[in-house]
Amino acid sequence: MLFLSKPRILVGISVFTLILTSCSSTAIKPGTQSIKMLLGEHHLMHCQFLGDVSGTSKVNLITRKHPPYVNRMIDARNSLRNAAHKLGSNTIHIRRTTNTSRYEFPGLDKKVTLEGRAYFCDES
Repeated sequence: MLFLSKPRILVGISVFTLILTSCSSTAIKPGTQSIKMLLGEHHLMHCQFLGDVSGTSKVNLITRKHPPYVNRMIDARNSLRNAAHKLGSNTIHIRRTTNTSRYEFPGLDKKVTLEGRAYFCDES
C-alpha cells in the first residue's frame, strides 16, 4: 500500500508547479494591461520620456523548444510591457521589431524582440 505523507504531497505539488511555470511564457505583471502600445508616427510632446525599453521572447526552459510564432510575439509584448512598467510608464512607442524566427535555419535562435520608448502621458 502506498503511503503519501503531507510533506511528500507538498513537495510533489511544488515540483509540478515549478515545471508548469517554467514552461509558460513571460507572465504579464498586474497593472501592465493598461499600458498603451503605439506603432507608427505619433506626436508625444505632451508625454514625459522615461527611457528605452525592449522585450524578447523566451525559449521553453525544459524542452529547449521554441513556442509557436504567435506565442513568441505575445511573450515579447509582455516582456516589453513589464520593462516599461518598471519605469512607471503608461505608454510605449514601439520603434523596432526584430523577428529571427521567420525562417527555419538550423542553429538559428528563433525569437521576437520589440524595442521602444517608454513614456508617461498625462491622460487629461
